[in-house]
Amino acid sequence: MIIIKEQFIFPQENFRQRLLKNFRHGFKLTMLIGVPEERLLLAWWQLPFLSVVSVAIPFSWAFLRVGFSGEFQWESLPSALFHIPLLWCAAILTAYAVGRSEKSLLLMQAFMMISVAIDLMLLPFWTLLDMVPSLRWGRRLGMFLFYFPLAWMAMACAVSALRLAPFTIRRCLLTSIICAVAIAYPLSNVYRERGLWNERYDAEAQSLYFDNMPLATEQAFYEQPKILERELAAVTPGRKGMTNVYFIGVAGYASQDVFMKEVIAVARLFRERFGATGHTIQLINNPNSITHSPIASLTSLRAALKRVGEMMDKDNDVLFLFLTSHGSKTHRLSFEFAPLQLNELDPIWLRVLLDESDITYRVIVVSACYSGEFANVLKDTHTLVITASDANKTSFGCSSSADWTYFGKAYFDDALRKTFSFTDAFNIAKRAVTERENEEGFTPSDPQMKMGRDMRDKLTDLEYQFWESAEKSGRGR
Repeated sequence: MIIIKEQFIFPQENFRQRLLKNFRHGFKLTMLIGVPEERLLLAWWQLPFLSVVSVAIPFSWAFLRVGFSGEFQWESLPSALFHIPLLWCAAILTAYAVGRSEKSLLLMQAFMMISVAIDLMLLPFWTLLDMVPSLRWGRRLGMFLFYFPLAWMAMACAVSALRLAPFTIRRCLLTSIICAVAIAYPLSNVYRERGLWNERYDAEAQSLYFDNMPLATEQAFYEQPKILERELAAVTPGRKGMTNVYFIGVAGYASQDVFMKEVIAVARLFRERFGATGHTIQLINNPNSITHSPIASLTSLRAALKRVGEMMDKDNDVLFLFLTSHGSKTHRLSFEFAPLQLNELDPIWLRVLLDESDITYRVIVVSACYSGEFANVLKDTHTLVITASDANKTSFGCSSSADWTYFGKAYFDDALRKTFSFTDAFNIAKRAVTERENEEGFTPSDPQMKMGRDMRDKLTDLEYQFWESAEKSGRGR
């Protein structure tokens, strides 16, 4: 078996030759190739030298990206040096694990050589990743370049240590565990800013950044709780002796205006046509509404349901909950408003929130891709659930330039202006949406509706109430 063996520096070799040799040996060790003992040169001064090189590699890459306009980030220096003591400690521990404690310095240098070699081999990939940060495979490459080199470095270090002594299962397991725990695990769980050279702070650019992210401003941060409190406080008890409709509209996705436009328009429709004045709550994620509407989140939705449950006659009044956003194949509704990290809404959690509110009669409309699963989970005897698509299909019309999604236009802006029946409106809307999707060459979204037995009777009475009120006011149909 070829093993690595400590050697002293030969006087006839100059400084440059010694450095080139160790760099070549570092690449060999990284590729799990054994280095004959007479070729690996050892010296104490190489530990600080390799440490400097280890820091200089990512620094140089960052400098080339930013240029002379950048500045040194002294506060990031501990982060950039974090791996060095870990490698030294791992080297000492593995030297004892293989029964060769006198070789600690040798392994410390070998581990540093491996670290430097891996950084040099990653330079082309870092450059590629910097060129394609927005591509999906680019993000995956970023994850790969973060975790895989750490695992490979731990393995290469373990193999280098095992070459110092005859192979045994016990030594292999112990050395592998030490390198995994002392190198791979801590480095994979800590974000390290290793570049040390970033663009100078630009107050004007920072101001523009926050202008594009109004939720990140101090004013929005402190005003939002007050805005939510005012929105909830505006909800009043309904008129006694009749069935009142309470409306909660949720626009979950901030990056496209269509969801905000839909909630605002539908809330207006319910105030004008379904007597919901004083009974509406709007939760909106959009930069244009940040100063007057509470954001849409699981927390604000729970608070809105709780408030409506307190104000309404739970055994007589009806909740109309409208949620519009992007949906995923895992049947989750997106709540997105950068820079916040908002939790997504899945049908099971929505069921929990609704049950917490203790509201009996519920009409729930979910306008999103893959939303059909909400109908399957939320259906019960006192609930009508309508979705813009089935559980395996997409819906259409999501863009900032649009005022409505396809389903929102057909159901709210067209059908519900002609009828007071939520179920008849669905049948009208489904036909209209299917025809439009076929005309435009889309796979039909196949909207879904599920209604409980007790809810059918309640909605029949409610429809009669609205027709009667319309006739008395002279509005008719």
